[in-house]
Amino acid sequence: MTSYGDDEITARVRARCSELFEHDVEVFPVITGTAGNVLTIAAMTTPGAAIFCHEDAHIVRDELNAAEFFTGGARLLPIAGADGKLDAAALARAIADRGVDGSCVSLTQATEAGTVYRAEEIRALCEVAHDHRYRVHMDGARFANAVAHVGAAPADLTWRAGVGALVFGATKNGALAAEVIVVFDAALARELAPQWHRGGHRPSKMRFLSAQFEAYLAEDLWLRNARRANALAQRLAAGLPDVVRPVEANILFVRLAPEDAASLQQQGFLFYDWPVFGADAYRFVVGFDSTEEEVDALIRAVEE
Repeated sequence: MTSYGDDEITARVRARCSELFEHDVEVFPVITGTAGNVLTIAAMTTPGAAIFCHEDAHIVRDELNAAEFFTGGARLLPIAGADGKLDAAALARAIADRGVDGSCVSLTQATEAGTVYRAEEIRALCEVAHDHRYRVHMDGARFANAVAHVGAAPADLTWRAGVGALVFGATKNGALAAEVIVVFDAALARELAPQWHRGGHRPSKMRFLSAQFEAYLAEDLWLRNARRANALAQRLAAGLPDVVRPVEANILFVRLAPEDAASLQQQGFLFYDWPVFGADAYRFVVGFDSTEEEVDALIRAVEE
């Protein structure tokens, strides 16, 4: 078995991704979504350049400026937007205000607000980006949940709409620790390859990452897991009062009295406060392996 990604398992993952996305792609397996995001963005940018993204994007709130670190100083420039989404007109204004063409736009699919971009929304954003010579990166930690909700082909939510590279998430949807950067542009793949290696994310035993993804993609397990999680999130939303945002993936936000939230946590339910959506807002995430019994137990506990 050869090393560093030149093995048969990684080759099969590459072929399966090319089939799934209806496009000849290159793949770069990594252990974490943060690694996938920042390595891809680093290949798309230069030091001192701009990285436009939503103000609540994971790369802004949760990755400790890793994008700026790995790019050698490119700036994250957050943009406000309803329901966790970027708006094409707002993006155009932000780029115009910056006054410099050429860098990166980052989209999150599904968003940190639990909402999902439709193909036409992605296309509109990509058109703005391309008009100013910006490449488009997609953080797809919950890409499977987005595809399951929209029902569109993966190609329609990525390269056909103008996305240059997708960080295709698996860890949040069943894998032990594996994500794959799927690159639709051969030139970008050549730029990303040294970033991947130099950043320390090209392990010699790449096959152990690729093996997870091969199983993840077999018989559409990735999509079946996401459909299940999405359906259970809808079941939970239907049983809880005061759900404060649209529920389109496996994330929902609920307003609770602080004493009720504390009581639920004492009973063993795990969730987080989410002040982004106002006082007493809490974030619940339904897992790929959650059960109907667990969902119904939470609903009963809230009712009580």
